[in-house]
Amino acid sequence: MTTKVIWPDLVQVVRGLQNRQEGPPVRGSFAIRTEDDLRALNACLSEPRDTHCTLSNDESPGTLTIGQSVELSISPRLGFGLLKHDIGSLLADTRKARIKEPSFFLMADGVSSTDVVGDEHLVSRYRAVLQFIQLLKRAAAFLDSDEPSLVFIKDGKFELPIEYDADDLERLPLPVIRDLLKVLPEGTHEKQCASILAEAVISLTEHLASHQRFKHLLTNASELKKQFEQGYQLFAAGFSYEKVRDQVEAARVEYSGKIHKVFADIQNQLLGIPVATIIVATQMKDVKAVGYEFWVNTAVLVGCWVFSILMIFLLHNQSHTLGVLRDEIDRQKRQLTKEYSAVADSFTDTFRYLAKRALTQRVILWTIDGFVVLGLVLSHAVYLKLTPPARDCAVSWVPLLARWF
Repeated sequence: MTTKVIWPDLVQVVRGLQNRQEGPPVRGSFAIRTEDDLRALNACLSEPRDTHCTLSNDESPGTLTIGQSVELSISPRLGFGLLKHDIGSLLADTRKARIKEPSFFLMADGVSSTDVVGDEHLVSRYRAVLQFIQLLKRAAAFLDSDEPSLVFIKDGKFELPIEYDADDLERLPLPVIRDLLKVLPEGTHEKQCASILAEAVISLTEHLASHQRFKHLLTNASELKKQFEQGYQLFAAGFSYEKVRDQVEAARVEYSGKIHKVFADIQNQLLGIPVATIIVATQMKDVKAVGYEFWVNTAVLVGCWVFSILMIFLLHNQSHTLGVLRDEIDRQKRQLTKEYSAVADSFTDTFRYLAKRALTQRVILWTIDGFVVLGLVLSHAVYLKLTPPARDCAVSWVPLLARWF
């Protein structure tokens, strides 16, 4: 009675080949040591359509016995199983093997698709990637097994070709991949979580060329997990990432406008600084003695003082307003961190931009303060230069002034 051949039968025969030539076809010498060896060999020889297992010499299958050694040629049908050198050649030669584990035997490692291997073996990592693809399939619109490619729908069709090799398996962050395999619940919230995962996949890969996308996902599995967790925490809290992002963007526009307004509100007053300088330069007269010109020069100087004091008060008020805005921005940042800690890091650049804008405005106010003080100092210099009675009085009080006036 002929036993129908199964893949482990062929694996047993190929494992036992001596002086094996990988081919194809795979050739070698097979020593029949046990009854099980004989049974497996007869099963393979009885199904040449599946195994393409033939005796290279003139032996008859019916005369084979334990202790005998025979020369074999083996080239199994693709649908029955694959004989490959290693996992790299399996992935390179068989595109569909990237999405579904076929029956295989890796001759370099002596590992079969029916074997259990340790976590560090590439076959274990390969199986984890296949499970990961099935996870993504649940989040995608569909899996095109002919390409092979995952297709997502967002503003049109977004394709994620499934391309990876042995090097990608070597670098695979296996613990993170296994954590990701648990992120989609069964039943309640499954669709929402699948949508969050799809959004994270697209966000992480849309800037890349199509052939790099899946490799990037494998290498950056921890970032994918982080983005999914951020989205899920928002969903669990009854919010969407888009809504939070819109709120932060609205706040950025609002506070940018308010910060800009701190300077815009005093632009007209700032024009008075050069005007005051011109007044000082043109209205003060050369004075010989206390008289009309003396009091005109003094009045102009007093006007400079009044203008400077009012301008400093105005600048102080705008600086206080800017401080209030800065405190409010910090409060908004703390509130976002407290309520949406999962995504707070995503908006760091926004708050950094606002802080930079506020600092720029503060530096501008400090610079204007400097010009006002400088203008007031120059006004005194001109006054003392053109008004000897006042200069003499000032020198009597501060003798050091005699060096300059």
